[in-house]
Amino acid sequence: MSKPLKGFITYSHEDAAQKDELRKRLAVMEHQNELVTWDDCQLTPGDGALQDDILKKVADSDLLLYLVSAASLASKNCNKELAEALKEEIRVIPIVLEHCDWLNHQVSGFEVLPHKGKPIRKWDDESEGWQNVVDGIREAVHKILSESDVSSKPSQAEILAELLSQRGNVLLLLGKTEEAIEVYSQAIELNPHHAFAYNNLGIAYEKKYEVNKALENYNQAIRLKDDFVEVYFNRGTIFAKKGEGNKAIEDFDKTIHLDPHFALAYSHRGNVYEEKNEIERAIKEHCKAIKLDPKEPIFYNNRGLAYEKIGTFDLAIKDFDKALELKTNYAIAYNNRGAVYRSKGKLDKSIEDCSTAIKLDPHYAEPYNNRGAAYRNSGEIDLAIQDYDMAISLKLDFFQAYYNRGIAYHETGKIEIAIKDYSKAIKINPEHAHPYNNRGNIYLLKGDYERAIEDYSKAINLNSELSQPFYNRAEAWLRLEKWEKVKADLTTAKNMGMDIVAAFHNTHKDVEKYEKQYGVKLPEDIALLLTERRRTRYPKASKVLDDRGNPLESPNVVNLREQLHNSGTPLGEYIKTKSAFGINTTPTEVFVVNRTTRDELIEAHSSSADILKPFLHGQDLRRWHVDTPQQWLVFTYRGIAINDYPAILKYLEKHREPLSKRKGKQEWYELPVSLDDTERLDQPKLVCPNTYNHHTFAVDAAGYFFGNTSYLIPTEEKWLCGLLNSRTVEWFYSQVSNQLTIDPLRARSQYIQQIPIPDLASTQKALIAKIVDYLIYLQQQPTINSKDLAHARDRIMLGYFERVIDGLVYEVYLSEELHKSDKHFFQPLLEEQLLLYEEIEGDKMTVLRDIFELLYERTHPIRRNLFFIDSVKQVRVIQGKL
Repeated sequence: MSKPLKGFITYSHEDAAQKDELRKRLAVMEHQNELVTWDDCQLTPGDGALQDDILKKVADSDLLLYLVSAASLASKNCNKELAEALKEEIRVIPIVLEHCDWLNHQVSGFEVLPHKGKPIRKWDDESEGWQNVVDGIREAVHKILSESDVSSKPSQAEILAELLSQRGNVLLLLGKTEEAIEVYSQAIELNPHHAFAYNNLGIAYEKKYEVNKALENYNQAIRLKDDFVEVYFNRGTIFAKKGEGNKAIEDFDKTIHLDPHFALAYSHRGNVYEEKNEIERAIKEHCKAIKLDPKEPIFYNNRGLAYEKIGTFDLAIKDFDKALELKTNYAIAYNNRGAVYRSKGKLDKSIEDCSTAIKLDPHYAEPYNNRGAAYRNSGEIDLAIQDYDMAISLKLDFFQAYYNRGIAYHETGKIEIAIKDYSKAIKINPEHAHPYNNRGNIYLLKGDYERAIEDYSKAINLNSELSQPFYNRAEAWLRLEKWEKVKADLTTAKNMGMDIVAAFHNTHKDVEKYEKQYGVKLPEDIALLLTERRRTRYPKASKVLDDRGNPLESPNVVNLREQLHNSGTPLGEYIKTKSAFGINTTPTEVFVVNRTTRDELIEAHSSSADILKPFLHGQDLRRWHVDTPQQWLVFTYRGIAINDYPAILKYLEKHREPLSKRKGKQEWYELPVSLDDTERLDQPKLVCPNTYNHHTFAVDAAGYFFGNTSYLIPTEEKWLCGLLNSRTVEWFYSQVSNQLTIDPLRARSQYIQQIPIPDLASTQKALIAKIVDYLIYLQQQPTINSKDLAHARDRIMLGYFERVIDGLVYEVYLSEELHKSDKHFFQPLLEEQLLLYEEIEGDKMTVLRDIFELLYERTHPIRRNLFFIDSVKQVRVIQGKL
């Protein structure tokens, strides 16, 4: 086949976007080896972008594509390039971008594009105008090729082969794949060097899922034409489908090397990186594709899938939204967004999106499967099974649908049918661990311990990072009284992070009940492993895995999480000033000093007092109350005039070597924080440590400085401390942050900012703040932590007021459910007209004890409602009783 013609694009840099658009529009001609384009931006390092170099490129071209605008007509360089083309008798094609004075310019002597010189920007649909330009350029290229030297003309056989290849393309577009294969084969028989026919034959075989034949043809096309961009891309997609990720990446690398503007190759390479679990790298690839073609919806869809995989659901939804904005009937994006909404617990939105995808494409199996999962999460098992049935009827080898239907039957006690579905899923994909684990659970339930152990062992061999099969196998060994094996598997599951006590509790309640049920005495070391210790949360540690390998969640949990999520404004939006962690003080032993050093620095120079700030670490915090600091921060912020603080500078000079080794742009003596950051540090705020057992928010009204082991929420709204320390909010936070074990919670900003803040009346906020003030005062009293029995009720008082806060917050979030069972907390407390802390005169402790005894009296509605609060189902979920 002949070499492609060379087209040089002349343009003003003001029209760079239109130049890039033209190159994109001509990509098909480039892939078909008809035309390659070049412009001044493609000069390689060393060319220097001198006008002489550019004119040499013009002279070496077959076509000059002149982008006509007021800016290009006025450009000396553009007109020099035009003059060079005329001198070399190169074909000139003016492309009119806008209304300008081109009719009085030299370009008016040529046939212009679009048709009749209608400017691109005046077309109602600019893409129609661009296509008119491409058609005109293609016609000119074909004319030049047909007028070339007779000696270069193809043979009769080559001409017939080309005609057959074009006919094959039409047949392929019409969906007549078998006929297309026959015609391409005839073309290759006439011209065995027809690389394009081999490529298209590969595409036809790929449509028939005959990937090996497709690969053979792609390989032959590359042997004939080693710079064939499209065929490298096509072969890369085949390798990706076969799971040969490294080979796929090699081909996409080659594609991009040959054509750096091939946006789809970047996105496909990103998909392969995602399969390899290199998600950050995948996202970068999708970003490159979007930058090259910001109007292609598939790129946003693909990036959304990558965001979903790392749990960045809001960014994923944003990308799916953009994809749907660009393509309103994009069923795949609706399905994918529906799946993310299910992960966020927004089941109604998930069902709505999946239903839209089904309406757009009734033969698309995936949204039936995803909608079925959403129905199952919401407890509508019959509807879920109907959707799984439909998904399977549309896609007979649909692994996820069989697996999910097995879960649905498993949950409803139809275990024989569940075994059949798990077994079918295993037959479709025998290398997937999850169905083995779940089928093992059914065999365990049936008392078939040997088969259960066999399935658990298979799951472990396939995926040794799953903790559930180890714990489940330990349960089977328990029944067989294989104590050493029990201990080994329990220990492994525990070390992998599974809460084995919670899992055992959910099935057997406790060791004593297990021993009674099975008539056995557990060895002491195993009983100790399975004995409940003091807990902060009581998660449901499921032994069953969902289709994503996560412990199966109860619909009660999913629904409550969604209910709370929708019950108010996210904290990140409610608080106007940004919440964040405290200051990074590394090396802390230098920047944080004790009282003695502080006093010495101030005595050495009085200016030191200005930048020595009362300082606390996260571990110094208690619930409700911030103790008076016993340490001070040397607050040398960025840009500080350090010479104004000679004693501080002299002190820091002693530590110059370790300070100079720190990373960052700060000077050696500076902290990585600006003076502006003092605003969020020295104002009233709520603070919590970065790790804690219970939610441990405290009120800091004094404006102390904190290290980065503390999380700071700038606000004067004291009532929020009560809300954040409540059992309800702790449960919600542990759910959304996926911190469900008995391990300490960790403060994570993106999840703290999701905590919903309900719209409360001012009287309600004031009441919660009043109890918070009581708790702050109590937390300061020495009798609260005293072991003297004389003060035992003071400790009970503190705990009871915390329970009162819990009751108020239950009513805030679950008012309908509580009021249905006649449980109220705000009303009876408001009727008591409790004193404000500031109003208490004399001995405040005595008054608080009286208030406590009043509310703690057995017949008081507060005491009674707190005692019976777990009769409300949602409360039982929060308390781990359901």
